[in-house]
Amino acid sequence: MLKRMIDLVIERPRVTLLILTMVLGLVSFLGWVVTESVFEHTGGPDFCGGCHTMQPLVKSFRDDKHGGNNQFGVAAECVDCHLPHESKFHYVLAKTGYGLHDIWAQTFYNLDKIDWLGKRELREDFVYDSGCIACHKDLERASMPNPKAFVAHKPYFMGEIEQQCVSCHQNVGHKNLLDHLALRNEEDAP
Repeated sequence: MLKRMIDLVIERPRVTLLILTMVLGLVSFLGWVVTESVFEHTGGPDFCGGCHTMQPLVKSFRDDKHGGNNQFGVAAECVDCHLPHESKFHYVLAKTGYGLHDIWAQTFYNLDKIDWLGKRELREDFVYDSGCIACHKDLERASMPNPKAFVAHKPYFMGEIEQQCVSCHQNVGHKNLLDHLALRNEEDAP
């Protein structure tokens, strides 16, 4: 059988090239489908909240209007805020880096020692303006129903200030986070 396949490759290079092209195309397509599926299933609070350490953040997210506690029930995903959206390359690079870091942390860190309050002070490092802008396009175009909101944000869009969205909107995305962290600490206490 192997000899016959080798003979076919030698005798019919076009058939071989066609078969290789089809196999390569199928492998590429399946790789893309699997990658998209993995990205889709690892970007929201159900996945992120799978770790005990993240439970207070997920609970406070679900209390927030960005977590679905709004009149429409529309919710963002964790990656909508916590990954860059300037390009697919930056998105994939950041998701891969954060994913590897999280695996490392879950394996080797003492997760009870994470200073979540200290991390809140570094929120500009964990939230990307490109995610905010992706959802709040009307704000930038001044086409939202509230013109006062555009006026308040105009210095940002004009490049007159270097603050990030979360510099002013300090508690966005995680309503009552301090309360949820305190509850977790009470639950974990012996």
